[in-house]
Amino acid sequence: MNDCYVLHSIPWKETSLILDILSENDGRVAVLAKGARRPRSAFRGLLQPFHRLNIRYSPKGNLRTLISAEWDGSDNYPINGKRLLSGFYINELIMKLIQKNEICRKLFAEYEKTLITLSNSLVPEEFLLRRFEISLLLHMGVLPDFTSAAKIMDDDKIYFVTYKDGIKVLNKPKNKYDKKTKSKYSYSSDDSDQLVSLSTIRAIASYNSNLSKFLSFLSIPETALETKKLLRLLISNQLGGINLRTRKLIVDLTNFSRPKEFTND
Repeated sequence: MNDCYVLHSIPWKETSLILDILSENDGRVAVLAKGARRPRSAFRGLLQPFHRLNIRYSPKGNLRTLISAEWDGSDNYPINGKRLLSGFYINELIMKLIQKNEICRKLFAEYEKTLITLSNSLVPEEFLLRRFEISLLLHMGVLPDFTSAAKIMDDDKIYFVTYKDGIKVLNKPKNKYDKKTKSKYSYSSDDSDQLVSLSTIRAIASYNSNLSKFLSFLSIPETALETKKLLRLLISNQLGGINLRTRKLIVDLTNFSRPKEFTND
């Protein structure tokens, strides 16, 4: 039996499902659940996202066959409302960025921890998403060394985070478009979100410390915004131009929920 979470499912033929699951032992795996859509199937209603399951499937092939599935008996942590979209967002990140059959036990543990904490409405979901994004980039081996950069305790410096060459420490310009800095590191206005403060470097470096310390850094609005923009850039670079459906949906719902301004004619 494998401890698993269903990331996504699509119908297959008349009565079956193809599941994209995250397994603690095997990483991301595609599984065919034959007959799972039949009214009397033992799998009906069971193979849902965000619930830890014990699943047994065939050991080989790009598309495994589901043999059995059951609740693992642990407590259920329901995710509701907008937080449900955040859960689907991290599911989509895994599906887009983690190769199938790539073992990722630490990422599985971080994913499970994120789901459990998402069910706690007292912890802001934005902070949880940032921590998971950092964990994902670290697992992929593409997260720059924020820990070493954070040791340069100088608020008069600013940091340019590159995709391939790590973090460059610069003298703080008068503004983010200082011509000398531009010339030396060849960035355009489109790259300005890669310029961040020491506070942002420290925030990302502290992601794996206790949650309260990480929250304390991101409670500063400027740091929270810089961190969000930077991580999204690093993730987008790995996506190679692929747009995330869940991200667009979250943005659309946020814009829809904002009060509209009315003017008198």
